[in-house]
Amino acid sequence: MGEVGEERRRAPQKSVLREAFQRGWPSVGDWVPKRVRREAEAYVRCGDARFGFVEVSCDDCHQARVVAFCCKGRGWCPSCTNRRAVETGVRLAVLLPWVRHRQWTLSLPFKLRFLVVKRPELLKRLELRLVRAVWRWQRAVARRLGVSGPFRGGAVVFTQWFGSSLQVTPHLHGLVAEALWTPTGELVELPAPDTADVEGILVRVLRGAQKDFEDLEAPWPDDEYEAAQREALQRPLGLELPPSPPRRRVAVGAGFSLHADTAVHGNDRQGIERLCRYGARGPVSESRLRRLEDGRYQYTPKKGVTFTLTAEALVRRLVSLVPPAKVHLTSFHGVYAPHAALRPRVTMPPPPAPTSPSKEAKTKARTTRRLDWAALHQHTFGVDVLRCPCGGRRRIHAIHSTRKTAEARLLQLGHQLPSRLILPPTTAQPSLPLAG
Repeated sequence: MGEVGEERRRAPQKSVLREAFQRGWPSVGDWVPKRVRREAEAYVRCGDARFGFVEVSCDDCHQARVVAFCCKGRGWCPSCTNRRAVETGVRLAVLLPWVRHRQWTLSLPFKLRFLVVKRPELLKRLELRLVRAVWRWQRAVARRLGVSGPFRGGAVVFTQWFGSSLQVTPHLHGLVAEALWTPTGELVELPAPDTADVEGILVRVLRGAQKDFEDLEAPWPDDEYEAAQREALQRPLGLELPPSPPRRRVAVGAGFSLHADTAVHGNDRQGIERLCRYGARGPVSESRLRRLEDGRYQYTPKKGVTFTLTAEALVRRLVSLVPPAKVHLTSFHGVYAPHAALRPRVTMPPPPAPTSPSKEAKTKARTTRRLDWAALHQHTFGVDVLRCPCGGRRRIHAIHSTRKTAEARLLQLGHQLPSRLILPPTTAQPSLPLAG
């Protein structure tokens, strides 16, 4: 493994997205809800060592290195959303059994998207109907193959609230195993569906979804934030894509579309990890954003046409992409569910949590579901960040979790503290005297 240089360290204060956010936030921050403002405040602190960091030092040369805390946001932070995607891919590539998995992508019509944004439980119902419809078809195929008995399927569903052009587009990415399991854990592999099978599954989903949507009235925005979300639904940035040629295993009906033409063999663990990272990814790729000479910003999506917008328009769109509160973005169904009886037999054991070499970590050992900073760099970049350029090993020396202690330690280490970037306060409503 190669050595890690200082050029790999994050510099969030110099990023184009952070600069655009600082310029556009004052005109947007007055009307966003509290949960979105908390997301914005955490994003401003993400990667800033003044708000807390982990100090690692080399055993041989005793050179200290600072690792700033991250915001762990679910909105638009490229670093934290990419970390979550990588970690999800690593864990599921180990957890999922060695069977073929197929991706089922369900998109909603425009007239229902804003209703789903206002009532996220409707999308959860669609998720359950999709998974159950696929399992129902799989059990019918198993019976045609001459295998009888009760069967259980497994699925992982990723919920995405955005599109590639920074528009609000709630849709589902379901990773379903092309196999069923008996109550004793015996595996029954199944063939791939054809286009007619996908169409039949969509018809069954729509038949059940009609009961969920038929009695609901058309929603209207209640405040300026919901108006921005509705605008992000109806007005995608950039130009529309040309119609794509017809593909296999694609069904369209009543404005819904179901795609099932992507599958990964069970032995392709990198392919499974790639699909899981795609489902758990964030809405923004910072490498696709650049600032123009006139002060505007240009974004090049993966699919679509490059578009140009101001900082205010960019921030207005970013705050609209924050997923609803208390909604899981990754869900497990069937034998993959956390409390399923067959989960220990079907899935692989999760990777062991990395242990810290410090004495405090040995005495206060605890289980964690997150991969640490060094393990993620090792997997993503193929480098060992705990190896010092002098050849020694870096170890955790101290954790500074408050701004006072973090800034004091940074000054001791010889770091120059930059100017504080704090979001402006929300404009309060004027107080009127009561009539006497």
